[in-house]
Amino acid sequence: MTENNTDIMEIKIKKVIPAKKWKIVRTLTRVAEFPSFVPTVKETKVLEKNKNVIKTFWYIQVDSIPIKWVEEERILFDKGIISFRAIDGDIQEFYGEWRFNNHPNGTEVELDLKLKVDIPAIKEFTQDYIKNIITKNFETLLDAIEERIVSLEYLEVKKEKKSSKIAGFGLIGHPYNFFHLERCLKMLNPEFKMPSLEFLEKLFELTPSFKLYDIENFQSKANETTRGCFIVATIIPEIIQRDIWTAFSKIIKACKLAEKYQVGIIALGGFTSIIGEKVGKIHEIIDVPITTGNTFTSALAVDGVLKAAELLDLDLKKSTLTIVGGSGDIGSGCARVLVDKVKKLILTGRTKENLKKIRDELKKRCKKTKIDISLNNQKAVKDADIVISAASSVSSILKPEWFKKGAIVCDVGYPKNISYSSAIRNDIFVFSGGLAKPPTPISLPIDLGLPSNYTLYGCFSEAIILALEKRYENFSFGRGNIIPEKIEEIKSLAKKHGFEVADFYCGDKLIDKERIEEIKRARTK
Repeated sequence: MTENNTDIMEIKIKKVIPAKKWKIVRTLTRVAEFPSFVPTVKETKVLEKNKNVIKTFWYIQVDSIPIKWVEEERILFDKGIISFRAIDGDIQEFYGEWRFNNHPNGTEVELDLKLKVDIPAIKEFTQDYIKNIITKNFETLLDAIEERIVSLEYLEVKKEKKSSKIAGFGLIGHPYNFFHLERCLKMLNPEFKMPSLEFLEKLFELTPSFKLYDIENFQSKANETTRGCFIVATIIPEIIQRDIWTAFSKIIKACKLAEKYQVGIIALGGFTSIIGEKVGKIHEIIDVPITTGNTFTSALAVDGVLKAAELLDLDLKKSTLTIVGGSGDIGSGCARVLVDKVKKLILTGRTKENLKKIRDELKKRCKKTKIDISLNNQKAVKDADIVISAASSVSSILKPEWFKKGAIVCDVGYPKNISYSSAIRNDIFVFSGGLAKPPTPISLPIDLGLPSNYTLYGCFSEAIILALEKRYENFSFGRGNIIPEKIEEIKSLAKKHGFEVADFYCGDKLIDKERIEEIKRARTK
């Protein structure tokens, strides 16, 4: 057996794992535990152990092919090397080394493996095939080791409520349509020439979720600091409609990526939160705590409406409020806060049963307000003095011409619920709701669909506030949990750290005093 044998195949794999060397070595040498967390490993046994020499049995299965062998491992602590050699099994020769090198982001694990497969008649096929299988096995093994180490770190946080490593926030977002994606790509490279829509759509579907940007030293009004990262889930609402399970898997991978960067809490933005709750119990699949941010988004929408009503001298007690998407998380959260402040409340949605549930709940909260439900958005908003639109839709569902003169319209949708393709009327107060003014501007290299660096989505703001408080918990998660008490709690924390309701914007245009006066005049005509 010599290494210059032309039949010897070599496999080299490198992976940076965000952990100290000793943790990785410890996990790698506990081979008896592998079947419990490595999908390709079906059985392992420690046959003999003598100081730094271990003899183990392995049974793996990749692509339905079972492979068994017995190997001898030598742990050379002083050199930071684990060497191994198969002494029996299905593969003629199988030997190599694990090396562990210091890296700024943890430890670089390096595998140098050599193997030989010599089966007469089918040798030409089996050599490459077995090489690919073994490569896949060890790549899976390293990924699983990384996940296990990270998972145990989060488990420690849940038990001890503290960690020296886990901190900060992860913001997970996605483009709201292909035009938005195009705009983002051109911001990253102004010279970029767009390919065909069909080509880009398919390529984007195949692209795994990725970290785009690190956010360092976010400072609050209370002089607390935190850090975070922005992760792109490579989904677009149009794709979601065709294949929700692929979208779900991409969101899981985005969350796993955030775990790798050891953030304390994740904010699921846009459709990622909707899919996360609709498809499966995502918070049971991943280790890092999650928030949809819907509590603070609801708080900001309510505060925006109250502020707008004050500017327009609108008496809430005499007003009709319509909430489009009233049975959803944000819509129902707004309804619970505002039900006793208006004369009439109309809730719209897709399902009458869900609307009846929230209506019955609200009637118990408030006896004096008249509460109606509707499946017809146009009819429901026609005579409303105030409209909060918080529906989950891949395209606009409301038209500017549907609203009465002087109406206040708070659009909380992502993508926007109101069509901005036609000119917005000058006699209605349409603004982007659920936005915060953070104490520290956040400048990303792409367009988030926000009008300025001093505006931020409520969902993202909530995660940052919780990270500043070191409250790593599923704060806004699960349907029906956006209640007035939690809204007041997050508002109090937001105020402490300097988060305020954002200025009024219609699209990317600031609504100035002159425009407000024009709307006020329209109301009195």
